[in-house]
Amino acid sequence: MCTNIKLIAKNKDIFFGRTMDLNMSMFGEDIGIDLDVKLVSIPKGVTVKSQLQPWKSKYAVLGVSTKDTTILYDGINEHGLAGDCQVLVETTRSKTAEIEAQGKTPMIGEEFVTYVLTNFKSVKELRETYTKFMLTDQFYEYQGAKLQFPLHYAFIDETGDGVVLEPVLAGGFKMYDYVGVMTNSPEYNYHTVNIRNYIGLENTGVSEKKVDKDLTLQPIENGTGYGLFGIPGDYTSPSRFVRSFYYKNMVDTFDTEKGINTLYAIFRPLIIPRGLEHAKKEEKITDYTRYWSGYDVTNRTVYVQTGEGLAITSKTMDATLTEITYNDIQLDNHIYIV
Repeated sequence: MCTNIKLIAKNKDIFFGRTMDLNMSMFGEDIGIDLDVKLVSIPKGVTVKSQLQPWKSKYAVLGVSTKDTTILYDGINEHGLAGDCQVLVETTRSKTAEIEAQGKTPMIGEEFVTYVLTNFKSVKELRETYTKFMLTDQFYEYQGAKLQFPLHYAFIDETGDGVVLEPVLAGGFKMYDYVGVMTNSPEYNYHTVNIRNYIGLENTGVSEKKVDKDLTLQPIENGTGYGLFGIPGDYTSPSRFVRSFYYKNMVDTFDTEKGINTLYAIFRPLIIPRGLEHAKKEEKITDYTRYWSGYDVTNRTVYVQTGEGLAITSKTMDATLTEITYNDIQLDNHIYIV
């Protein structure tokens, strides 16, 4: 379970963030395979050693990655294109040979965010070429295991434009206009229809009492919060989509210096505490928010907070780097800048 949100400041600066909700260790916090998550910096002009077909990065990228792999969970490039991946159980794939026979480029799903951010400047470019790519059924090998996450993807840029790409056509992508939020399954068009069921939600309270034949009803606490009464509060994907969409559209306008604060404030009621999402009763490792990341798109800066501590690790893109580098994400209750 994951959520992403885009916000726009008064001066049109863009802020983009996501929660990574997963039932798999990312920071050594659970037994079994650990994804060893770090901040990664990929310079322009380096070879990205794909497990399918290596490529050279056209653009520098900063993001959240599994160390010493080509897996990027979310990130931003030097031109302000940002994106992430999230679970979509409807994901499909085809065999590499079948994809190549169609004249298309096969991609490993776990590498797709990395490929896009190192090769595209804008959402406009992505709109023009996304049909050239298809997901292959090749597994991603990591620590002796064969990984294959069912994924869909969201990308936004400095213009505010955004797309959601879902590989549901035998590995080929459907494209949707991004409405400022994304969660997990069902497919994106379900969510954009479902939010219409909550069209009556407002960000104003109820100040007037209601007089019935036999009873006068006084609003509780002066009516604060009544406008959002009935908004779904569970952690299912459709409910998180509704909360994300209305929260982001109802917050006060803000200056750019308040962008990350505002973004994080919206995410707080979406962060899943550990223990609430057991897939089965006997499973001890739960699906919860392993980390939150927020991107100041204009300044090419990322902020990351894990579920292990209150520390926020921040990094700004460094254009002078010449090789792929990794920085630790702090897990305690201090604040670090790397």
